[in-house]
Amino acid sequence: MTIADQIAEFVAETTFDDIPAETVTFVKHLSSKIIAAMLTGSTTRAGMKTAEYVRSKQGPADVGVIGAGFLCELEDAVFINGITSHAAELEDDQFPSATSDITVFPVIFPMAAKLGLTGKEVITASALGLEIMNRVGMFPLSFKGYTDLPFYGVIGAAVTAGKALKLNPEQLKQAMGISMGRASGYIVNFGSDAHYIESAGACRDGLMAALLAQKGLTGNPNIEKWLVDLYAGSEHAIDTQKIVQGLGGSEWRVHEIWIKKYPCCFLTHRHIDMMLDILAEQKVSYGDIERVGIDVGPVDYTCNRPQPKDPEDARFSFQHIMAALMLDGDIDSYHFTPETLSDNRFRNAWPRVSVTNHPDWPAEFMSGVARITVSLKNGEQVVKEKKQALGGPQFPLTQDQFKELYHKYTKSVLTPKEMEETWQVLSNLEKVEDMTGFLKKIVFPGK
Repeated sequence: MTIADQIAEFVAETTFDDIPAETVTFVKHLSSKIIAAMLTGSTTRAGMKTAEYVRSKQGPADVGVIGAGFLCELEDAVFINGITSHAAELEDDQFPSATSDITVFPVIFPMAAKLGLTGKEVITASALGLEIMNRVGMFPLSFKGYTDLPFYGVIGAAVTAGKALKLNPEQLKQAMGISMGRASGYIVNFGSDAHYIESAGACRDGLMAALLAQKGLTGNPNIEKWLVDLYAGSEHAIDTQKIVQGLGGSEWRVHEIWIKKYPCCFLTHRHIDMMLDILAEQKVSYGDIERVGIDVGPVDYTCNRPQPKDPEDARFSFQHIMAALMLDGDIDSYHFTPETLSDNRFRNAWPRVSVTNHPDWPAEFMSGVARITVSLKNGEQVVKEKKQALGGPQFPLTQDQFKELYHKYTKSVLTPKEMEETWQVLSNLEKVEDMTGFLKKIVFPGK
């Protein structure tokens, strides 16, 4: 059997009861994180402009757009959700190949509204989409300048949609084949709206692939050749059979996903964790700090942006992020505004931060052991190193920590009552037979 044959049978045959309990819990936690991302992302410039674009089309009012307060065609709702989930910079990723949950949850919740899915069906389709995406996408493409997230994410979206549509194995194979032909994404777009449009396109195109496969259209689901061709001419060797090793066993690759705690590029998060620790342990702030040195690998070096040109660029700037930490002891969405970028406090702090590239480290996301060196004005120097951020597989978050993140990133959109009610639904999603009331709350917050 080919890899696609094995994946298609696994997806078609797997039921909610086949999914390990700890995976069900983790998928529910991930869903809460991305619902929060879509809600806060609906208030970003990119989110509002995309909603404005879709409204102008005056298409059919089928399903709701999360946080936006209006109905539109299913594929448009999925596209906007894909934008908002990423514009908030709160996606959760597998590493070193950065496949992400923001090509799964923006798809499944509008489909739940369209198809009348139960909570168990939402969890099952999401878990399978994440699992297959993480398996096919375990091979980093960053050495080619590609962004793994949308490139592999379109397959996760197709599998998620295909399961929700109850496609048979042959249809699932064709959906994967069609979606592979839509794969795209480039690191050069980091710090621009194109970065968000790429992942939103993966959401929409994955859904389209499943809908077309349902109608009998075909693709070539030769995953082995697709991946080998992608790696052709490189010094990297891959074993595509790893994709199906242990498939359907007790250990799901969903758990390889790292949780993103701060609304900025994930490549900065290990250093953020270390900087927060230093500020707390040393009881220091901006006035005590002479210099901050950041050590990274060749891909993470893309976040060396000494003078960020706009709020999106600032989300990818070590200099701006470290300035916020030194000045305010925190990093939050309000740090990425035109007003903050023009604030002389921040502009004067940027030069205190330098970034050193280590080209000998692997050319992949989160490569090497991240290092930060903080030089204090009293002559002391504090050095920390970290391989994995808090929220990675080695340092998983608790349910209380997920709830804290949910409240932090929905408080500007939901009322306290809505926050608690929607959190309770997501925490007990497998018990929900009718999603209508919940979906109404997140589509029309405050109404």
